[in-house]
Amino acid sequence: MKIGDEEGGVSRTLSADKIIIAVGTATARDPKIKFDGEYIFTSDDLLDLENLPSSITVIGAGVIGLEYATIFAAIGVRVTLVDARPRMLDFIDAEVIDTLTYQMRQNRVTFRLGETVTGVEAFEDGGHKRVKISLESGKEFATDKALVSVGRQGATASLGLENTTIEPDSRGRLKVNEDFQTSEENIYAVGDVIGFPSLASTSREQGRLAACHAFGQKAESMASLFPYGIYTIPEISVVGKNEEELTEAGVPYEVGKATYREISRGHIIGDEHGFLKLLFHMHTRELLGVHIMGEGASELVHIGQAVMGANGKIDHFVKTVFNYPTLAECYKVAAFNGINRLEQLPPSAQVDRDSLPVAI
Repeated sequence: MKIGDEEGGVSRTLSADKIIIAVGTATARDPKIKFDGEYIFTSDDLLDLENLPSSITVIGAGVIGLEYATIFAAIGVRVTLVDARPRMLDFIDAEVIDTLTYQMRQNRVTFRLGETVTGVEAFEDGGHKRVKISLESGKEFATDKALVSVGRQGATASLGLENTTIEPDSRGRLKVNEDFQTSEENIYAVGDVIGFPSLASTSREQGRLAACHAFGQKAESMASLFPYGIYTIPEISVVGKNEEELTEAGVPYEVGKATYREISRGHIIGDEHGFLKLLFHMHTRELLGVHIMGEGASELVHIGQAVMGANGKIDHFVKTVFNYPTLAECYKVAAFNGINRLEQLPPSAQVDRDSLPVAI
């Protein structure tokens, strides 16, 4: 394997019995768009911006696009968000997305969902350069800057994979088996370059497991239960199933919910809109999903993740004493809220009411 720049005189050839590819991804660039890095750019170019624009259009409402859209909106930039899909982040609970949409609208974000972009072009406007956005529906509008966030591409183009049996897919991603081996058994691949779930947390674990296998060390397989942290403003974190998935699977579930404004810590930090939602089985009371929006969500979710990992029930939170004042108290409030719902079910639901904890 060669690394370095031969033209600059710095080049080395390395060899090894085992190789792990962890090159990550690069921003995908639509060849029809003329990127200039200043007016029309990707997330990789953001740190090179010299001035904040008055307005920006974010093309692509994926995780990265949403994160940057909310950041710009929070600091006063007028944001327009365009995406061909009618719903943002369809793997996230609908109530969470509805709340995020409301919060973003409060920050003057304009949504153009279900709209396909047909043109992105810089033009002169009274001595100043701006960007024209054209949509398939016939709409056109101008913006100071355009951030194009239409996904990521595996950074595999310069690896020389043509000299192996490894074939990247159309987005440069590599296929691996359960031990993270590619079609060449001595070459492994981990992280974003292999696709879903493309999280830093899971990528680290994949790397550890691949290294263990390469050196013949025993290790547990990759856990199927892992949290998502989405660093929008407000922050989102989820683990487990959402309501849509449980409904589609025919799982009888109930909901327990707590809002930050019910909790002293919520008042202290000034987060009046955050909430925590627990989904649990109506009969067994097993915890099935945790969905959080608000400050500290990506830390708070780990409590629910630990309980779910032990196949715990919503009862756990009723019996647990949490520090005061902390956001963790939301788990207890949400648990009581859910149990109160169970007590109001009709007899036909066949819930063993005598085994329920005492509600408040």
